[in-house]
Amino acid sequence: MIVCMYEKNDENALPVEAKKKEVPLKKQSSDSQETQDKNKIVFFEGCKLAFDLEDLLRASAEILGKGTFGTTYKASLDENTTVVVKRLKEVTVGKREFEQQMEIVGRIKHENVDALRAYYYSKEEKLIVYDFYQQGSVSALLHGRRGEGRIPLDWESRLRIAIGAARGIAHIHAQHGGKLVHGNIKASNIFLNSQGYGCVSDIGLAILMSPIPPPATRAAGYRAPEVTDTRKSTHASDVYAFGVLLLELLTGKSPVPVAGSEEVMHLVRWVNSVVREEWTAEVFDVELLRYPNIEEEMVEMLQIGMACASRIPDQRPKMTEVVRMMEEIRHVNTGNAPSTESRSEVSTPTNYALDMMMMASTSVPPQ
Repeated sequence: MIVCMYEKNDENALPVEAKKKEVPLKKQSSDSQETQDKNKIVFFEGCKLAFDLEDLLRASAEILGKGTFGTTYKASLDENTTVVVKRLKEVTVGKREFEQQMEIVGRIKHENVDALRAYYYSKEEKLIVYDFYQQGSVSALLHGRRGEGRIPLDWESRLRIAIGAARGIAHIHAQHGGKLVHGNIKASNIFLNSQGYGCVSDIGLAILMSPIPPPATRAAGYRAPEVTDTRKSTHASDVYAFGVLLLELLTGKSPVPVAGSEEVMHLVRWVNSVVREEWTAEVFDVELLRYPNIEEEMVEMLQIGMACASRIPDQRPKMTEVVRMMEEIRHVNTGNAPSTESRSEVSTPTNYALDMMMMASTSVPPQ
C-alpha cells in the first residue's frame, strides 16, 4: 500500500477544496494499444505498486495543478492505492536520454528525497509516478487560504522543512558523480516526510524540457539571476533557489503569485533592503511572533538564507555547508527532529554565514 502525494508542482498553491475535479486520464492519451503494449511502465526497485498503463489511464484522477513541466494528477488506482502522476509537456529529448535521466533519478534513495516510483515513455505520452503526500506541499501549507482549515506552520515545523530540504538537495548534488542538479527548487516541490522534515520532489526534469524564457515561468522568483536557460541550472543556482525557499519560510511571503493574494515581490531584494536599514525584525512572518525564544535562531537562519541567495554564484555556500550550518543552530543529527527541549543553548552564527550575509546585502542592487 502506498499513501503518497497530494499536490505536485502546483505553482498557485490552491487548497484542495478549490481544485477537486475528476478527469479521465485516458481521454487525454492518444497512444494506440500497440504503442502502449510496446512501451510498458517501468517500475523502480523497491516500488510495491503493481499496475499497467491501462489501469493508470482508467484511474479516477483529480487535477492538482498545472506547473512548469506539465499537469499533475492525484490518481486513485483502488481504495488503498493513491499516487501522483505527472504528465510531462514539452519534452525535447529522445527516449534513450529520457530513460537514462529517469534511471539516475530513480536510483536515489533518501528520506528527504521524494522517490520516483515509475515512468512511461512513448512518442505521444510521457508520465512519471510519485508517492502521494496527504498534507500537501510547503507552498500550500504556507500560503493556503485562511479560514479553510489551514493551520499556521510553527517554528519547529519550518525548521524541519528547511533542514530536511537542505539534506535532500545536498544528497541530490552528490549523485551521478556530483553532476546531478535539481533545477526546479520551490515551495510547491517540497513536501513533508513522516518525521515532518522537508522532502524534495521533481528532480532533474529541467534538462529534459524545452528552455523556458525567464519571464515566462511562474517559478521565476526562485531562479538565480545568472540562469537564462532552464536546462543549464547548476549546483549554485539550486543553492540560490533554496535560499529563496528559506527566506519564504522565514517571512511567510511568496516569491511567486499565489491564489488569493495579489502581492508579488522580489523576495531577495526586499529582505536585503530591510536588513540594510537595520529593521531585521520586520522581516519575519507575523505568525512566528507568538513563539518565545526563537529570535536568535531566526536571525541565524536568515543569515544562511541571504548567503545562499547571493547574486554572485561563487559567493554561495555549497549545500553540504548549508546543512552543517543549519544543524549547528540546533545541534541536531540526521534523523533527530529539533525540539524545544534540545535547545539548551543557541549556537553563535558562523563567521562564514555573517560574511556571506554582508556580501549578499551589498551585492543586490536597489529595486
